[in-house]
Amino acid sequence: MTTRALLLVALVALLARTGYELTVMTDDGPVGTLSNHIMGDERAYDRFAREVAAGTLERERSFYQEPLYAWAVGLVYKVFPPEPVETHVAAVTRNAVHIGIVVVQHLLGVLTAVMVALLGARCLGARVGLLAGLFAALSGPAIFHEAMLLKESAALVLWLTSLHLWLDVLEDKGRWRARLLGLSLGLGVLLRGNTYFLLALVLVSLVMRVNGRRRLLVVPVVLVTALVALSPATIHNLRRGEFVLSTYQSGTNAAIGQPDSDEAWRGVAYEPVRAAQGDALYEEEDAIAVAEAAAGRRLSGPEISRWWWTETARRVSDHPSAALQRVGRKFLHTFHGLEIPDVKDWAFFVPAVPWLGTPLSDFRWLGPLALLGLLVLPWRREGGHKLFVVRGSVAVVALTLMLFYVMGRYRLAAAPGLWILAAGVLVAGWRTVTGGASLARKAGVVALGAGFIALGQLPLHPQIGPNISWSNLASVELSLARRADNADDAERFRARAVSAARRSLSDAPGFPAGRMMLIRALDLDTEHLVPRQAEAWDNAWRLLATMEAERTGLGIANVLEREVAVLAAAVEVMRVSPSLPGQDAYVGPSLAFACRRVAQGMRSPEQLPVALQLVETSLKLAPDEIVAWVQRGLILKRIGRLDEAEQAYRKALLLGEDSVELHNNLGSLLLSTERCAEAALSFERALAVDPGNAKVADNLRRAQACE
Repeated sequence: MTTRALLLVALVALLARTGYELTVMTDDGPVGTLSNHIMGDERAYDRFAREVAAGTLERERSFYQEPLYAWAVGLVYKVFPPEPVETHVAAVTRNAVHIGIVVVQHLLGVLTAVMVALLGARCLGARVGLLAGLFAALSGPAIFHEAMLLKESAALVLWLTSLHLWLDVLEDKGRWRARLLGLSLGLGVLLRGNTYFLLALVLVSLVMRVNGRRRLLVVPVVLVTALVALSPATIHNLRRGEFVLSTYQSGTNAAIGQPDSDEAWRGVAYEPVRAAQGDALYEEEDAIAVAEAAAGRRLSGPEISRWWWTETARRVSDHPSAALQRVGRKFLHTFHGLEIPDVKDWAFFVPAVPWLGTPLSDFRWLGPLALLGLLVLPWRREGGHKLFVVRGSVAVVALTLMLFYVMGRYRLAAAPGLWILAAGVLVAGWRTVTGGASLARKAGVVALGAGFIALGQLPLHPQIGPNISWSNLASVELSLARRADNADDAERFRARAVSAARRSLSDAPGFPAGRMMLIRALDLDTEHLVPRQAEAWDNAWRLLATMEAERTGLGIANVLEREVAVLAAAVEVMRVSPSLPGQDAYVGPSLAFACRRVAQGMRSPEQLPVALQLVETSLKLAPDEIVAWVQRGLILKRIGRLDEAEQAYRKALLLGEDSVELHNNLGSLLLSTERCAEAALSFERALAVDPGNAKVADNLRRAQACE
């Protein structure tokens, strides 16, 4: 392939990425707001990297996520410290350091396009290489993921490096290539766990007779070098008393891809371990909590993974037909045009950069054409090992998705192979159509290509909208409203948060994360904002109905948008219905939140018994939830069960609550039972938290007067 062609690919790639950043960074709407904040997996890597930079990284167990990317970002942070952030925030404003990392990732994207062009030229000729390189240069999904604090750009470069070195080894270009191949694959494992499958395929190919000979002596070289490359993670894990080569995440991922359901489309896209907790910051702790609750003891990382693999096997055996359909759908999604949404959704961003949303810059046409190429491009010919490498790389990713689940960025490892196979089909088809083939053959080639493209548009999943992005946009706007320093800004940001959450629910009315975000936005209470409690309570009922429907499997689509009285009647039926297997753990945190929020709005004497039942349910699901213990105390006090109310307040104190409200409420209860000295102590503690609180000061005077 000529240097001029490679320069063209690099130039197109650079211009596309520059145009993307200039467009998105200057967008003053939802796209610009969401792109300017890091969240989800980005936030997890950011937190991990900050701990690396500060030297405070401490883990009880093995690594859960692959650590190499966070290590690299941590080294950058050590040299160029990012702005400090509050540890509890869900989204962090992107700063200069993050932008610098994104620039480097875009440059890696340019390198990826060049490497794809070179690989395509090696396998199928210069024309295929040029076309595949241009597909990579103009790939909207690839550019989109490069622009986030994610490992995809680095992982793609290492993946392509491994493919080139694999070809070199199969073509006997020197023992040192085998060492480099092992190094590349080992580092790749520390970026993407599915590189294990690529390593296995490479080793199998070295044992097989490929390109005229077997390479048995090369096998230990590649394997040992790969193990050495990933040894830093292995050593870290051994120091925690666990023999784990890299991470213990696989069991959880397998279970996410096989939910306990007969709905075949579920498990194709990511579903959190617990409902409405899709943020990466929750996944590990939820996976641990569910597994340990089931086992009744503390589990090591490998034990947690094994428990989830066992759970996956149970789900498959309980729902064999759905499991088989899921595997087939996930395989086809490797080649399908639909980008399964992530924390930020490509479909959400496309309207801002429509020139990167064409059928030749995403996978709407290229995916089906790549599947056609996988099937019809020559299998046996001189140099067939080259297409074996391309096909094998795609098969590895397809297998990964079949075992686990689909997400837009998880498919990117297959993209180089897809671009090359699609380019190969287009070049071969063009030669046939413009060559000396018969008219019937030409028509057949065109019809075959059009047919695959048409089949590739068939839906494999119920319509997926950008509801996740809208919900996450609501969380960003809510954070801005909470931190606003004047009433106008606070109200404007909250209005945007409410609007984004409602937009999320318009795409998916039963989306619990969107409903929770709406409730939190409406409930926001700051020095500049008054909570909209009636609207929040109305939506709390809808969340409660949604979570009870998840728990029981009973349908509520026909009543979800009805008035509260109708919802309450439906919830009453569901609350006495048994749970589906495993659903208590899945709905736990969200159902507990819904119960607490509905109970909070029940204040009349006739409502208090129901409110107490809801709080009891919340505590059954989340026994250490401080807010629920405080709420239980309030309800019991209103009912007149003062001894139990006091116990609830003291339980909240034991759990670490130190709020002015709790101390004041406990003091008021003690004062009502004429335990004046104890009441005075509670009021004094309340004043220590809020010295200027006039109501508490007045209560303290009353307590001191009655002693």
